[in-house]
Amino acid sequence: DMNYDNKFRFLYRSIILCYLLIINFIINGINADTKKSLNDIGNEKHVFDGQFSNKKNFVIDDCIPLAFGDFNADKIIDIFCRNTQGNSIRVMLNDDRSPTSKVQYIVNITGIIYDALAADYDGDSKLDLFILYKTTSDQTMYNGGFLWGDRIKLSELQPINYFFQTIPTTLDANGDSYVELLGMISNDQINYKPACLTFKNRTVYNFEILINVDNLFPSSTQATVDLNNDLVADLFLTIKHKNRPKFRVYELPITKMTLITEYDPPPNIAIYHLSTFADIDADGELEHILPVCMNIDCSDSRIYVRDNNEWYQLPIQFGNDLRFPSKNEFPSPFDQIPISIKIADYNLDGYPDMVAVMKESSNDSTVSIILQNRACSTDNNLHCTYNRTFIPQADETSVLAARNTTVAVFFDVLEDGYPDLLVLLGNSKQNFKLIGFQNSLVQDVHFIKVMVLSTFSCDTCSHQNKLPYGNDQPGQSIKMETITILDGIKDYWIQLSAVQMSQSGQLTLELPYVIIGLGATPNFVEKLTVAIPPNTQSNQLVRTYTQMIPNSQIVVVPSPLMNPEKWHSKLFLTPSRMILHTGIALSVTLVVLSGVLAILQYREKIEDDRERKVQSQRFHYDAL
Repeated sequence: DMNYDNKFRFLYRSIILCYLLIINFIINGINADTKKSLNDIGNEKHVFDGQFSNKKNFVIDDCIPLAFGDFNADKIIDIFCRNTQGNSIRVMLNDDRSPTSKVQYIVNITGIIYDALAADYDGDSKLDLFILYKTTSDQTMYNGGFLWGDRIKLSELQPINYFFQTIPTTLDANGDSYVELLGMISNDQINYKPACLTFKNRTVYNFEILINVDNLFPSSTQATVDLNNDLVADLFLTIKHKNRPKFRVYELPITKMTLITEYDPPPNIAIYHLSTFADIDADGELEHILPVCMNIDCSDSRIYVRDNNEWYQLPIQFGNDLRFPSKNEFPSPFDQIPISIKIADYNLDGYPDMVAVMKESSNDSTVSIILQNRACSTDNNLHCTYNRTFIPQADETSVLAARNTTVAVFFDVLEDGYPDLLVLLGNSKQNFKLIGFQNSLVQDVHFIKVMVLSTFSCDTCSHQNKLPYGNDQPGQSIKMETITILDGIKDYWIQLSAVQMSQSGQLTLELPYVIIGLGATPNFVEKLTVAIPPNTQSNQLVRTYTQMIPNSQIVVVPSPLMNPEKWHSKLFLTPSRMILHTGIALSVTLVVLSGVLAILQYREKIEDDRERKVQSQRFHYDAL
């Protein structure tokens, strides 16, 4: 009996030890596969797939995306579509559990819609639309009007008696959370001046012409973005100077309008496309990015970046086959909209990437080109005019197979922190179709997702126990600081900056949130700083959060406005793939262990029963 007990205990302990070793090997194997340095991430091939999970496709027929926003306040970003004919707007609600969209509401108008700007214009915490339209196709200027939202439907069109020479942009000009429009505006259809429209009580509250500001350059970028690294949003304008663009940066609020700096674009440019802003070298400062054509046919296409007050040509090898398309090569209405590149860190390595619609000369079609941000090295046969380069991803075969592309934009379809890709296909002879490609990145990388809303509360939603998520608030500054791993050994301090919705309109399609890649490090984010545009009372409306959990989304509501320490915030967690894999491995191991223990327990019970039977049948001499 003693021998049996010893054997059983030895067998039990051996099995436990064996399975503990198996667990250790599984976890170490997962960590070994996913523990890559910040510089190594991005070597994976074919990130974007045409099908989402469960072999589902993301497709919206007859949809030209004009704006993004959380229409029904469920923390999931929805899409505002224009139909091909141009006389209706559809609100398409997204679902974070499935790559599908459903129609929430349709508004028809008399005229042709060219653009839509989503924001809360009346301060009721509900998302509205301002649309730019023409009554006839040969009309030279744009009319404007509101579609007021109540989270369920949109109102009928409410026109305003102001006219727009080009598409305006949204901004918080006075730091009061009310969203204004800025552009070349007129109240008589004759004299167009750079001006700002303010709205209150669903009417035009103020029409303010910007004093001592030159006319804005046609079809150019106007934005609210921090360009002097003080976390305070500045006003970026592209003015017309001697028939060429000139860039000026002013101090906000708009009542102050103090000139900070001005500079010219690079020389000898034939066509200027829209500017954008991103921290492409991960130094904690935003750079001005400018795509251009050096000749009329765009055969020499380039992207410039302005850093440390100097222009640098990004060392990108487009080759002889790729170039930016001319506007007249696009179908209507895209022949009236300037070209823009879209930016997001799709591989979450901490360095923002790009996607651009480009023309393939060999087959005379437009395609979406993914440009991955990599360190510039002479090993890539590049003349490094800048410390970063962008490599066209020829392995993205699913994306490249989508021909006749007119728009390509990053968009987090499943709200999981991984930027997916939306591509618009078609032409004016057939209905445009919006399709999605899932980000199927296999590395276990980490991110932090930030959404900063307005300060307004919803008076009619007080019975709902949730934050008012339905706002697109432009110009919020975000800065992340943390410790990460270099080459798998050395820890070093990094700073990454971003801006939420620096501009809108002209199909720039900037998202009402920011996704910052953290690379392979699972460390807590040491500091996350959020700042909103300044007002007349304070230019430092800033809140810093510490020890933020990776793979989480933080929603910030800056209320009360003038007391940042009391701003509301909510944190939503997204488990990393490493945690999920480890959890699955542990669960399977525990199930197997439970099964083994149950079998051993059963065998022990059988052995005990057998011994009792033997004992009962044994002859007892003591009884004699």
